[in-house]
Amino acid sequence: MTKKKSVGIQLLGKNVDGKLVAILQVRAKWNAEKNAPETYAGSCQVTVHGRLEEGEDFLQALLREVKEELGEEIVPAIKKLSENNKLIELVNLEMPEKHVITYGGIVEEVILKQLLNKEKTKSFGGFRIIARNEIRKIVDIKISDRIVGITDKNIIAMFPDEKEAVQLAFKKLN
Repeated sequence: MTKKKSVGIQLLGKNVDGKLVAILQVRAKWNAEKNAPETYAGSCQVTVHGRLEEGEDFLQALLREVKEELGEEIVPAIKKLSENNKLIELVNLEMPEKHVITYGGIVEEVILKQLLNKEKTKSFGGFRIIARNEIRKIVDIKISDRIVGITDKNIIAMFPDEKEAVQLAFKKLN
């Protein structure tokens, strides 16, 4: 059995009041990579998340996933965080069947605006911005049916390890 490896990043930015907020990606209805309906549509995940491809290390995969999910124009900002030691490891979960690393970083206002202006599509559900005090509202994604997903816009549902990454982002990047 080959160990599944995946990588993600939880980005934070500052709102108009200068307070840190987490940028969560909303799972869309369609998965373009699988050319099939997305599971748990309407739920949230860290800003970017994806699997490593053959021969990639975690940082290479992260930069590729950022390019695929957020666009080429965001990659330099993530590289800059890495080069300036401001891209920190939030979660490093290694088990016999999988290895997941989720990084965190704070993006500048211009990047936050670019992300929030990104148009929703069939395979991109947009972003949800939450403040630190909203973490307590996050529920386990498993409360929903994986096919139906989250239909109530008031519910913030995430996988537990991704909720942990959001908590750690606020704690470690503050």
